[in-house]
Amino acid sequence: MKKYLIILSMVIISIFLSLNVNAAQAKSDLPEELIIAFEELPDIEGPPISGTRFDETPDLKREARVKKPGWPEELTVGIAPVGGTYYIWGGGFAKLMDEKVGIPTYMVVTGGPVHNTELVNEKKLNMGMVTATPAWEGWHGRGWARGKKLQDMRVIFPMYPSYFQMYVLAKSDVKRFQDLEGKRVGLGPVGGTAATYWPLILGAAGVKPARTVHGASSDLNTQITNGTLDANGQAVGLPWMLVKEVESARDITILSIPKETACKVIEKYPHFSTGIIPKGYYKSNKKHDIETITVWNFVIVHKDMPDDLVYEIVKKTYENVNILIAAHPSAREVKPENIHYSPIPLHLGAVRYYREKGIKIPDTLIPR
Repeated sequence: MKKYLIILSMVIISIFLSLNVNAAQAKSDLPEELIIAFEELPDIEGPPISGTRFDETPDLKREARVKKPGWPEELTVGIAPVGGTYYIWGGGFAKLMDEKVGIPTYMVVTGGPVHNTELVNEKKLNMGMVTATPAWEGWHGRGWARGKKLQDMRVIFPMYPSYFQMYVLAKSDVKRFQDLEGKRVGLGPVGGTAATYWPLILGAAGVKPARTVHGASSDLNTQITNGTLDANGQAVGLPWMLVKEVESARDITILSIPKETACKVIEKYPHFSTGIIPKGYYKSNKKHDIETITVWNFVIVHKDMPDDLVYEIVKKTYENVNILIAAHPSAREVKPENIHYSPIPLHLGAVRYYREKGIKIPDTLIPR
């Protein structure tokens, strides 16, 4: 089986070398045989991926499979490392794809949205989960894309808004966002939204950490526990399951992003918005709201994916969103009207679905 000659960062490799208890809990509901590291991914147009597939699991109830010309035998979807929402969401989406669309789907652990944007655009993944700003920058060749326009990807449906979240141990001397000055801060895996945009948020606040560390959120939490890291930040849907796990065992403080800092960031990146994690949402904010920044997430595909397949994926996703909600409650935001938040054009198969539902698609979202 041919493998891509791409070396993943030590961040992603470490996921498979040292999973702690929190990581094990985070992935407990995912079928391990359907989770693969990117370097194990074969050519999409090459031989089938080896290993157990959903269609080899007898206890799943599926709708009748209809083989259509041009449809692949199986699909891949780029998620992200352990400890984030994509990892959990991926399990629900793969289940939906197999049971309702009828195509076995593998979850591929990547660096996250930036990485997924590149891989889908290059046809190295069939589908990928991305946040709006990395996708927009990739499309226009700005920011992390460094002048290279990635315009072969298309959005098919909205997922949920991510909330930038940062926590420290309650016993820490970090009590507010500005106290991160000179501290050791974890910012998620390289290629993820957190690693790409938390430094910009810190910079807008005039905060200079002593050092920033990248890795799976669960691994970074271990470093907080053993005292080698002061704070752990991510950009994930609500709830951040890792926070719920951590605060069940120890007291933590979740930091608010100052409103003036948020306004500076939004001025530069209009796909960001201010957001509130309401008081009482977590054990750690029983009496106060947490002010933060949000950004929408989407599933993307390559423009060459068959229109009828994309239409079927979008249709079955909305008809069976309960499967996604069972995996993660943020999927309650999977609603057709939220497609207007897309930062880049939609796939024609998706456009057909939304038009049938009476949703007017702006000209900017119609592919040319």
